[in-house]
Amino acid sequence: MANTIHIELKKAVAYITLNRPKSRNAFNHEMRLAFLSALEEVELDPAIRIILIIGSGQGFCAGADIAEEIPDIDGHITKQLQKEYAPIITAIRESKKIVVSSVHGAAAGIGASIVMASDLAIMADTAYLYSAFGAISLIPDGGFHWLLANTVGPKRALEMILESQRLDAQTCRTLGLINKVVTHDELAFATARWVASLADVPPLTASLSKEVLRNANNQTLSQSMDLEAKLQNMCIQSDDFKKRKALFLNGRALKQGQ
Repeated sequence: MANTIHIELKKAVAYITLNRPKSRNAFNHEMRLAFLSALEEVELDPAIRIILIIGSGQGFCAGADIAEEIPDIDGHITKQLQKEYAPIITAIRESKKIVVSSVHGAAAGIGASIVMASDLAIMADTAYLYSAFGAISLIPDGGFHWLLANTVGPKRALEMILESQRLDAQTCRTLGLINKVVTHDELAFATARWVASLADVPPLTASLSKEVLRNANNQTLSQSMDLEAKLQNMCIQSDDFKKRKALFLNGRALKQGQ
């Protein structure tokens, strides 16, 4: 694994660290490939239930490294976004694991997209999401429009993009972009405690609930209930359900006998 990305496995949690602190973890070509490789690697590990994304240094992720030379070739950026950025967001969104972002500093551009694409997110009260593409005559990419609009609505999303709004942690939580806000000093401990709790969630519950929610916006209520019914059958037939049911009933019987 390249030095731009670190992977550390702690029981059922894979810690993936964005590691270009001198550039506030801005993505260059090497880092994009390394991050996608890391996501794919831990996705294949059956022992891993949680993927935790964190940043090193002062920022979570400053977006794309604008210091990286971009060839003046028509269509180059289109191919780069499609081949190097889109697969990252897709891997996060389609993961069968629970993907959590822990944000201690600024998350801009693709960094903000990573946070929004994650299943769950926790932020330090000093952190923020930011998109300043308009300042250099660009538009957000990496799924930013879709991810933002599907959470806050198109009108609010456009306002935020056009005004290059900096969204502090509390605002992000109010808008539903993240789940939790803690102080900067509490973030590491709060994150570790949260992911340890999430690691106890049955993998099938996590992956299938994610599937239902991913499809919810494109389905009617009736279609969503049909999908739930089919997936619930998978759960009922699983060995994990049978074991957990037996433990649950045994525990209840013990309590009733006391």
